[in-house]
Amino acid sequence: MNERSASIAALCSVTFLQAYLLVGVFPYAAFMAIHFLQIQEEQAGPYAALFATTFMIGRTATAHLWGLLADVYGRRVAMIISLLGSGLASLWFGMTNSYSQAIIARGMIGALNSIVGVSKTVATELAFHNFDKCSNKNEDREVAVDDNEQHDQQLQQLETRIVGRVMSMRAYGFLIAPAVAGFLADPLDVREKGVTYNASIEGSVLSKYPYLLPNLLGAVLCCVSAMAVYLCIPETMPQCRSLSRDFLQWTTKTCARLKSTEKEVQEYAVISLKAADDSLSDNSIQQYGSIENNSKSDNTISSASLKLIWSRRKTRSHLIAYWLYSLVIINIDEAFPLYCISRNTGLGGLQENEIGKILSASGVIFAIGQYKTYTMLCDQFGIYGSLDLCAALGILPVALFPLASLVYTNANKRWSMVYLALLSGVTKVFQSAFFSSITVATNRTVPAEMRSRMNALGSIGAGLSKAFGPLFVGIWMAFCLSTDSQDDSNDKSLPIGSLLAWFGIALVSGLIMFAVLKSLQERN
Repeated sequence: MNERSASIAALCSVTFLQAYLLVGVFPYAAFMAIHFLQIQEEQAGPYAALFATTFMIGRTATAHLWGLLADVYGRRVAMIISLLGSGLASLWFGMTNSYSQAIIARGMIGALNSIVGVSKTVATELAFHNFDKCSNKNEDREVAVDDNEQHDQQLQQLETRIVGRVMSMRAYGFLIAPAVAGFLADPLDVREKGVTYNASIEGSVLSKYPYLLPNLLGAVLCCVSAMAVYLCIPETMPQCRSLSRDFLQWTTKTCARLKSTEKEVQEYAVISLKAADDSLSDNSIQQYGSIENNSKSDNTISSASLKLIWSRRKTRSHLIAYWLYSLVIINIDEAFPLYCISRNTGLGGLQENEIGKILSASGVIFAIGQYKTYTMLCDQFGIYGSLDLCAALGILPVALFPLASLVYTNANKRWSMVYLALLSGVTKVFQSAFFSSITVATNRTVPAEMRSRMNALGSIGAGLSKAFGPLFVGIWMAFCLSTDSQDDSNDKSLPIGSLLAWFGIALVSGLIMFAVLKSLQERN
């Protein structure tokens, strides 16, 4: 495995871990609320939902700070600190003794794991990073070409493949994490037995902390992923500052203020700076320079604020496209289970386990087809051509969901479930391909020193979309589905309310994305 492949594998582990920390709690969230609050299953829904809500609030609140850290001190520093902090918070979450502690710990996990934007940034920059200094010359012979334009095209193709591979790991995380976490949660059935200790397991850690194992696994994976980042991923941020040097300078200034004489201040500063300079290479000394130069560098780096990023018209149009598509997809994802459980859709009201089977099957299709579809479309139509196709094929086919009632029978729900799984899986493939393409296109609109903060801004907008979008689609689905009175008989007529609901979502979403993408391509 060459160095670029090892770096991609390490970054994939970071992306997988982000998905694990996000969705790993879903299988046991309700049971955790029941265990702490001693409530009935029917009352657990809102309390379980707070675990996801606090995670997203924490992630949204700190996204810009992590982007700022990555743009100033480098991508590796941000990822390693985030992973180690997430591991500690995950361990804390598994060892909480009350619901309030669990909510706070869950929010802390989200706040410390808000490096989705940094991961997208590194995925782009790995394609253009020069591994020649540390690798053999075999890769040079493969990449080196006489034509610079052809060389740039090869790098852009490599970029699309790296971003596609990294983004596809989220799909595997969404598939694997719930199964693993659900299997490890409460292995001693403490909640079901209604006791904290019994004679056979008295004093056991798992009897006191029944949800420790899935979070302990998350903490271990965080440490492993942090080590992989440290060993395999090079620093892709050009001219990043040294965190240890700046910390030493801050310590020097703080200690200097505590000194009583000017002579002691000068002696301490000279000794500290000499020690710092001795620990740096010649290149680092030239790069960072003296304290005065570092102060000027601070002002230069800090000038790339969110306001400056937002003032770039091209970047702004790409971010708006990303936010609106995120809003559309969360609305579709929220509307789907509401459609399935309704008895007025001609499906007889699917149960939770049946909906789970549909989503699992569609997830398999998603995981298998996403990467190949994305790379094929980018190779054939380019980034912006793939954006158009994926936006259309990820939205418009959802209008066909109501056709599932035509193959539904009381005796056999299989074919309607297969139809829904296939259609849902295909749309998810194109939806994920859109997000991969918009990530590549948006990263190309800003210089490297702004890239992490730009992606953080994208994460903030997407987080707000996910927070408020489901509210409106819930009202829309409730209104449309209430217009039907079809029960689970053998009536094969299409339910008008379901048709109205899905055609409305597809039409409005399609028109919005058409206008946004047309404006985006004109500015490009």
